[in-house]
Amino acid sequence: MIFQIGDNIISSLGFTTEENYQAIKSGAVGLRYYDSYMNGVEPFVASLIDRDRLNERFFSICPAPNSHTDIEKASILSVTTAIEEAQIDVASPRVLFLFSTTKGNVHLLENNNCEISDNQAHLWHSAQKIVEYFNNPNTPIIVSNACISGASAQIAAMRELESGMYDYAVVIGADMLSRFIVSGFQSFKALSEENCRPFDVARKGLNLGETASSIIYSAKQKNKSQIALRKGAICNDANHISGPSPIGEGSFRALQNVMQDVKNEDIAFINAHGTATPYNDAMESIAITRAGLESVPVNSLKAYFGHTLGGAGVLESIISMHALLDDTVLPTAGFENKESECSLNIVKQIGTTKKPFCLKMLSGFGGCNAALLFERGQFDSLLEKTTKPEEKRLFIKKHIHLNLPSGDVEKKDFLSSVYRSLKIDYPKFFKMDNLSKLGFLASELILKEEKLQYSNNENLAVICFNRSSSLESDILFQTTIQDPENYFPSPAFFVYTLPNIVTGEIAIRNKFYGETSFYISESLNSAQLFQTVNNAFQNKITDAVLVAWIESLGEKEEAFMMLVEKEPSDILFSIEQINILYSNNK
Repeated sequence: MIFQIGDNIISSLGFTTEENYQAIKSGAVGLRYYDSYMNGVEPFVASLIDRDRLNERFFSICPAPNSHTDIEKASILSVTTAIEEAQIDVASPRVLFLFSTTKGNVHLLENNNCEISDNQAHLWHSAQKIVEYFNNPNTPIIVSNACISGASAQIAAMRELESGMYDYAVVIGADMLSRFIVSGFQSFKALSEENCRPFDVARKGLNLGETASSIIYSAKQKNKSQIALRKGAICNDANHISGPSPIGEGSFRALQNVMQDVKNEDIAFINAHGTATPYNDAMESIAITRAGLESVPVNSLKAYFGHTLGGAGVLESIISMHALLDDTVLPTAGFENKESECSLNIVKQIGTTKKPFCLKMLSGFGGCNAALLFERGQFDSLLEKTTKPEEKRLFIKKHIHLNLPSGDVEKKDFLSSVYRSLKIDYPKFFKMDNLSKLGFLASELILKEEKLQYSNNENLAVICFNRSSSLESDILFQTTIQDPENYFPSPAFFVYTLPNIVTGEIAIRNKFYGETSFYISESLNSAQLFQTVNNAFQNKITDAVLVAWIESLGEKEEAFMMLVEKEPSDILFSIEQINILYSNNK
């Protein structure tokens, strides 16, 4: 359990949490129709941050000239405001920053003519600039886990704080729209041409949105904080990289995990992902019903803010926490009538509550699902019970290192030859991008003798790291939209413009229902990898972790993967052993 001591939201509805929260309570929505906002893109409905106001506010704290992009400006401004509430020294080594996003500065690919001429398009570069602004000495944790990124970052923060390594965690969730993002969703025919209607029988699709939101968490209560993140869970549904499970498997399992010690009747409301797409809302309805929570009030915030991608988990958690503190159940804008087979209690009008808990749900491409449990209370009696988790000895059961040759033809031949050597029949392999192919092949080589043990198992987590996120696939997709006169956004390319798709591919192949997560770092950071894997075992469900560094762009393209278990084996899992194994295979 960790305690919220400060937060901020920057969105189309305001530049403070209070502005945003009061706007929603008054019924305001941030969605607008844009017919000529982006060159070559069809008209769309979205929720966009006022750039003039953003620059005015940012330059008041950081005078021009500066080299910050809009997402970096908004993130810095959001954290600055949250710090004013939390009253902590974020330059302290006891403070950790976590940055969650899906696409960061992907718009720079258009400006650089589909090439990466510097580091600005890298997610780790943006995170470093934010941390450097606040003079924080720690390496930030960067989470890019599709639309559950903001929830994944909060879970990572909880684990880091509970490990005792830090006193405070600053969690940022941010994404900004661009031609790249809008055209990608349009290629999937996923966008509604009118304001979205979550859970409504007549829903036609989602709207996109922008945010930079931040939460500051404390390992111990400060200033009698009255809201806490009690539990969090991530589960894959092992179904499809771009479509949710028809029975809501991953979402249901995540709900089960966070509800183990809580009574259903104590839940004030569920803030669902609620994108207003036919399949997402139906999936969540099934998952909530399977969990026995169909009588609990359910709302979605997407018709106020749009779908803010990697920032949604942070923004919507903040609104949900403040609603719980305000004894309020917020309505679902745009909702009028539900489908006849839907048994959920969708909130149409603002209500009141005295119950102590609320749930936040998220789902995303790659089959990932997350659930967060928030609690309202005084917590005075709980502070003395906060203890550092018991340290576990972990072991490396197997490891593999694949190095890609240079040259497109040589890469293709190498990947195909490894695939053929495995003597498997899995045609989907040939549709994957290189990042997914590398991870898939490494997992097949590691697990080929372990299939029976880990088949249909929720106890194995898949955690991957790299430097370049999905930039190799991003560049390919950008070529399909670069020329407005030759504009053909490709859904086949767009689906792989998220790095966590590789974890989804591995989960689908093996029917793994456990945690799947993707992190970004400038280079293989053995200390961060070690700590992240150790933290994953804190949830008492995970018995093994398939962890990998997978890089498919740049000078060294490779997959370095380890199977880490609690069961003793010859190699102790340690920072030193990670460095030795990686160096020996260079």
